[in-house]
Amino acid sequence: MSITRVVAITGCDSGLGYALASRIAREGMVTVAGMLNSDSAAAKSLERMKVHSCPLDVRSGDSVTGFKEYVNGLLKENPSYSLYAVVNNAGVMTIGDFEWQTPDMIENAINVNLLGAMRVTSAFLPQLRKSSQNGPKPRIINIASHCGLQPLPGFAAYSASKAGLLAWTRALRAELRGRGSAVAFVPGGFVGSSNILAAQSKACNEMLHHLDPDQRKLFEKRITALRDYLQSAVQNANYDSLTDINIIETFVKALTDENPKFLYKVQSWRYAFYYSLLKIPVPEAAHHWLMKKFLNFPDVN
Repeated sequence: MSITRVVAITGCDSGLGYALASRIAREGMVTVAGMLNSDSAAAKSLERMKVHSCPLDVRSGDSVTGFKEYVNGLLKENPSYSLYAVVNNAGVMTIGDFEWQTPDMIENAINVNLLGAMRVTSAFLPQLRKSSQNGPKPRIINIASHCGLQPLPGFAAYSASKAGLLAWTRALRAELRGRGSAVAFVPGGFVGSSNILAAQSKACNEMLHHLDPDQRKLFEKRITALRDYLQSAVQNANYDSLTDINIIETFVKALTDENPKFLYKVQSWRYAFYYSLLKIPVPEAAHHWLMKKFLNFPDVN
């Protein structure tokens, strides 16, 4: 009996998740897309590509259980199906100094980017173990970030969540050795083709409201300048805006390589240039200057 590979992927409402779900389906795998809004235009578009859409909020244990049960139902109804990969793509990002951010913003970054991936993986590990007994060795692919490799100012909570994700992936890879694999995929910059910063302006306003009078007096100009800069630099993208072939096809390698590496990374020449410079052992002041140049955020005193 030939095995049909099943892939469960989270965070498919737009951007990277939508692009990867549609590409996985074209690879001939049965694709189950976890979506916050499974009745959206994005969900209907994926369904036309024979992708199964399923409601999923990775912050909720009950929602994760429902996602698992949906996938397990497909496996039970189709004896030739085997769970091949779980892709933890769901992610959030709020830009702003750590002092500015509200407790909810900080906790949400950890809850979605790290704990959400852990919840989903825990739910599927028993089924992945069964799959390892027949057919191709299964894998878990965690969508990481350059910020997890090199933390940046303004991205403290996000960097922490992604650095934690990388560390957990490495440990999980060792635990699964011989029965499967855990892989980290760093897709590089694609903010303009994603809705990950769609709520940034609202977040900046919440930061201002959150600060006490002394903090507001000190930081208001910087927060307002950052809000205005990001609002003009990042427009709300359509759900299918991400079309970067290099990102998508590098992910396909992570998904299909017989013996996958720990890390698959995509970076533009600009990323490669700055991150190479940041590895050079120079005084901390020089590193700080390089990070400011790389981010190119408005400089307000």
